[in-house]
Amino acid sequence: MSESNETRLMQDEQKILDILQTNANASIDAIAKKCGFSRQKVWRSIKKLEEQKTIWGYAAIYDEEQYNLKHFIMLLKLSSTPIDQKITNEILTTKLDNLLPGSVIKMEHIEYIHGSYDGIFTFFAHNLITAKKFCERFQEHFYPYVGSVEILEGIFFLRKQMLTNPNIKKQIRYL
Repeated sequence: MSESNETRLMQDEQKILDILQTNANASIDAIAKKCGFSRQKVWRSIKKLEEQKTIWGYAAIYDEEQYNLKHFIMLLKLSSTPIDQKITNEILTTKLDNLLPGSVIKMEHIEYIHGSYDGIFTFFAHNLITAKKFCERFQEHFYPYVGSVEILEGIFFLRKQMLTNPNIKKQIRYL
């Protein structure tokens, strides 16, 4: 395949990805119409992207506030104790949502980063006290690998998953 054909295919896939990122529920026909592609081309492209793990999954975005959930960010600094593969696997496979029994914790995002901190964990909980207890439990559970954690509480989302919050007009008073 020539480089220009490969570039065109990547651009076509990007058009499909752009639509899926703003509406993962879009039908194959709707995507095909928006992109000017055949239905078969869109279907084949999506299947290929899923097989290559370019698309990992699909998610519904909902208003957590309606379920009395608040958004928290835990910033993590690792200690100087080297983390082995066993601990890495435990962090990846432990259902962190269950680390604090009897509490509602919904993990949203876990990211390893470079900078002043080593990791970002975002999650939802009913209140700040529960979020703090979760962070303390996380630090205890993964001792001696965790140096420190810092917790931040989100006030509201302006954008989430590349979409503007549809309730932004109600929230704008906080700005």
